[in-house]
Amino acid sequence: MRWSGGGGSEGPVRLGDVDPKTRNRIMAVVLVLMFGVVALAAALGK
Repeated sequence: MRWSGGGGSEGPVRLGDVDPKTRNRIMAVVLVLMFGVVALAAALGK
């Protein structure tokens, strides 16, 4: 999975270069953070 580097100053992030266990951990953290942001937005929207 590659990101088109529009917002970052470091260029595109290549998760293919990362250890698979580390990549899974990163993706899990990203999913949890996204879920937290959505839950917070839903709570504040009420």
